[in-house]
Amino acid sequence: MKRTILLSIIFTCVFIVLLILPSYAIAQHPQFETAPNEIKSKFNDKQKRIEAELTSLQGNEWAGKYWKQLGLINGASFYWSPVSGFAVRSGNDFHRGVETINYGNANFSRNLLTLSPEYLVKNKHNYTISTSFVPVRWGQQHWLIPSDKLIQFIYAVNSGDYEEIDSFFVKYEDSKKPNDGLPDVPKEYRKYLNRKPIKAKVTNVKINDAKYSDYTLTLNVGKSIGVIEEMKFYLINVKNVITTIEVTNVAEHTSTARVISIGTSGFYNKEIEPAIGWRFSSKLPPLF
Repeated sequence: MKRTILLSIIFTCVFIVLLILPSYAIAQHPQFETAPNEIKSKFNDKQKRIEAELTSLQGNEWAGKYWKQLGLINGASFYWSPVSGFAVRSGNDFHRGVETINYGNANFSRNLLTLSPEYLVKNKHNYTISTSFVPVRWGQQHWLIPSDKLIQFIYAVNSGDYEEIDSFFVKYEDSKKPNDGLPDVPKEYRKYLNRKPIKAKVTNVKINDAKYSDYTLTLNVGKSIGVIEEMKFYLINVKNVITTIEVTNVAEHTSTARVISIGTSGFYNKEIEPAIGWRFSSKLPPLF
């Protein structure tokens, strides 16, 4: 009985928080900057024409609406169709930030989607998008991967970190479909799939700004065993501490990385600061 009452209270509190969160977010973060009206109008027109084309389009399984996650509360939507082109947008109306957009022409040929952006002004509202994407089928899902990021995508799959995997465009209607097995990447990239996790040890720590968890770590692994820029490593040898790092520079036998998240799980009463001897794996730990 007590357990039932407690659960009811918890669910009620969660419901109230979800109900008031959008209004609270708007009040607390009125600084969301939308794109200029002239550019936004062109973007909206392009998106409407794409959506209209998609309603009657047949025979092209890759055209449609795609989505990717950008951090915890932001994301980017990407629409494309053969005739009308593409439109992409990122930004969360309920959170402080800047709306970024782009649009232009699209061409799908020889298993490659090529984009020609029309919004070329380099300012804070310009969404800089890759100009070529490789279509990748993963189970029943359709993914569009930048042609120069295929290895990063494969490493994300190998890591088991869905937050990292979701940073690539997946067809919106496929997001709940199963993705059993391995992604059907181009033949020359299949050798990278399902690789044994890379283990790394911190050999040096440079404190840039401890207040903002800004550290540069030197690792004892490099190109010789497959380390690449932008790949992620996960802390594995410090109990109740959760840390993710991203590789920023790679040499033959060493690399440097920045801390992108650091926190605790469970009880931990010490100050968290990366240290020499910390060990990381390219595979997300099971209790992460």
